[in-house]
Amino acid sequence: MSKLSISIVIPNYNGIHLLDRNLPSVLAAATAYDQSTEVIVVDDGSTDNSVDLLKTRFPEISCVVHEQNRGFAEAVHSGVREATGQLCFLLNSDVQPDINCLAPLAAYFPDEHVFAVSPTIFNEKGTVENHSWYAAEFRHGSLKRVPWNLPDALAARKNGRLPHLYTSGGSMLLPKTNFELMGGFHPLYKPFYSEDVDLGIRAWRRGLASYFEPNSKVIHQSQGSIKDAFKLALVKRIRKRNKYLLEWVHFPLWRLLTQSLPFTLVQLIGELILLDRVNIGGFVDALRRIDEVRTVRAALQSEECLTMEQVIKQITSTLRH
Repeated sequence: MSKLSISIVIPNYNGIHLLDRNLPSVLAAATAYDQSTEVIVVDDGSTDNSVDLLKTRFPEISCVVHEQNRGFAEAVHSGVREATGQLCFLLNSDVQPDINCLAPLAAYFPDEHVFAVSPTIFNEKGTVENHSWYAAEFRHGSLKRVPWNLPDALAARKNGRLPHLYTSGGSMLLPKTNFELMGGFHPLYKPFYSEDVDLGIRAWRRGLASYFEPNSKVIHQSQGSIKDAFKLALVKRIRKRNKYLLEWVHFPLWRLLTQSLPFTLVQLIGELILLDRVNIGGFVDALRRIDEVRTVRAALQSEECLTMEQVIKQITSTLRH
């Protein structure tokens, strides 16, 4: 079977040092993949001369420019719209791909039942990051990652594919048509965090599966544009808000009322005692969007092939505890 063409889409916001460091590896991976490839960087209103760097040092890379910062999701959307490849590899600017990372991921397509595939994500010390493979289960009112290690994943991989709740927005390969089918990242989670988790869950509920491919590798570096550009308290508040929004959108009502809400109330009491304004603020921010949550829940339920419970069961059924 012939390989499909790939567009590598990289959102960038004031990440000139990351582009300078990582684009050579991106171009090497694109060249090593023996089919048509292109690299697209979407500059999201940078003020650090990122665009000048692209024009002078990397003229072979296509550059889409936002005059003002629109956020991670909109940067990705702009890049996917410009993409001419059949597959899109969404890659953060702080991620360095292995030269041979693309072929193992592309081998999953054009299976029409596969939504997206993600590689093994290493940190700069060579340790595998846990979110490489998000096999989750319900515990203490929330989704909790099931512990795993790479040897176990490689052993399980020999017996079949490894279902994955979602593929990280910083290193996911998927058909452009799949991204468009799902409407891309949902605006509920702007400006960042949880939009990739939501996308993966929405796809599963539509009957499209995501997988983890341990034989493909990338390195995630410790510094990224979100942490560099936004105050830590704001990042934590948005992360907390979006965690609540994700649960309220996807969890069945009975689980929300009997498990998630009681745990949330206990946490809030503790945060009130500790005067933890960041986490309390995240809950309040989420509560203000409850009408949007109801609308999104209703739309998902009207078109779902699998319930959230069935999705989790399908993923955890392959795990060896």
